Parts: sequence; C-alpha cells; structure tokens
Amino acid sequence: MHYGFLDESGILERKAREGSYFAVSVMIVANPAEIKDVMKIVRRKARGKFRISSSFHAYKEGAGVVGLVLEELAKRDVGIVIGVWDKRKRKSKMPKNTLYGRILAQTVRSALKLYPKLNLVLHKRYNDPEIINRINNELERVLEPGQELSIDHKTEVVRRELELADAVAWAVFQKYNRKKEDFYKIIEGRIKKESRLAA
Repeated sequence: MHYGFLDESGILERKAREGSYFAVSVMIVANPAEIKDVMKIVRRKARGKFRISSSFHAYKEGAGVVGLVLEELAKRDVGIVIGVWDKRKRKSKMPKNTLYGRILAQTVRSALKLYPKLNLVLHKRYNDPEIINRINNELERVLEPGQELSIDHKTEVVRRELELADAVAWAVFQKYNRKKEDFYKIIEGRIKKESRLAA
C-alpha cells in the first residue's frame, strides 16, 4: 500500500491573468512518516529569514519559503505524478464539478499504474456530500483489475502532507503558466509521470 496526497493549482474557468493551464499533483510515499517533519524543518530554516504562515499555501508565501519546502521534499523518498490540463482545448460543456472529477481521475489513473494499491487523500475543495460522492465515482471508474483505491477528502489542517502537495502543484503551475521552471526543477527528479489531460 502507498499513500497519495493530491492537490491542484489554478482554476477551471478561462479568465485573464489566471493562466491557460490547470495543474494536478499527486505526491506518493510508502509511509507518511517519510514526510512528516518536512514543514517543521522548513519552519526552523526559515526562522529569521522568511515569514511563513501557520497554514502553508504556496501562492501566499514568498519564493524563499516555497523553495525551502520543495528542496526538503526532494530529499525524501517520494514519487510525484502530475497531470496538466490546457483549458484552451476544452472539448465539452460538462458541469464544473464533473469536469474537475474527470481531470483528477486521469491523473489518478496514471498514479495507479505505478502504485496499484493507493490510499488517496484529496485536498477538500467541496463540502457538499453529493459533489464529493460524484468526484469519488469519477475516480473509482478508472480502477483496473488488481488495483485498489481508498479515497478521503481532508483539509491541510487535518492532513499537513497536503501542504507539500500544494507546493508541488504550484511549482507545476509556475512552469506552464508563468514560464518559470526554477521551482519545478527542484522536484523534477522525483516526478515519475507527467501527462497532458483531455476534457
């Protein structure tokens, strides 16, 4: 069994200044203890140099803090699976929640091919049980024989590992939408699969 933490960066709608790409990242470990102390170490290193929020969100933090998070994460035994959706190539007018579920499902499919037994924690984007169930159904549809998937939706306050997945997704967002690859290059060696998504 492996443990995955999924977060995304960007918005599904096409809006000026928000970029053309929506990025999904799944950070995967054999044991969550492998990454448990990453933020604690980052906070110690940042003391006296950078300000860091009590709840880490990459888009709110300074570049120095995000760099520290990614550098510390890159030292750990983690695998990263990335999905990138080009909003300019949207093919259908499906509801936003369905679209979101299908984009996530494509990324999870790639993760399951590498890690066929996966305990997955998603960053909790919605509170409505009906929407959560719809997303779970999309994810479960990609299961193939021999694969196992458990799904949970949590906030980063409950599962701090999601802060790290957030940093990874933000780094991918910067690469595709801002043409800034310096953050992406920090974790590039940990990326096991990077795919373009279709929806």
